[in-house]
Amino acid sequence: MKILSLFIIGIFLITSSCHNPGIAKGIPKCIYKEIDAGSQNADWMVGSVKEYEFQGKTVYAFEPDNGKIADGATMIKDGSCNTLCNVGGFAGPRNNQCNGGNFFTEAVYKRTIWEKK
Repeated sequence: MKILSLFIIGIFLITSSCHNPGIAKGIPKCIYKEIDAGSQNADWMVGSVKEYEFQGKTVYAFEPDNGKIADGATMIKDGSCNTLCNVGGFAGPRNNQCNGGNFFTEAVYKRTIWEKK
């Protein structure tokens, strides 16, 4: 009975700690969950998620899938999955303002978190 219990606990630990290999490590859980769920949906309009430093904080840019939507805006979220703004898209350069600053000139790219294949 003890061996069976240890086996079940071991299986649980292995399966609960699985990491989607297409998503970078070291990101907030809510960002991970959003990417993981969205990436399993063929109709998800996001083509990539990139990490930036903006106004002293780490933010995540959910960039549109240009193959699914033309002139889509990039949604900018903080580490708690709050949407800060939407930049670019149909309005183009006139819509680069985010939280009082120009996202595309002030944000510093850090890394790509996920990219649609």
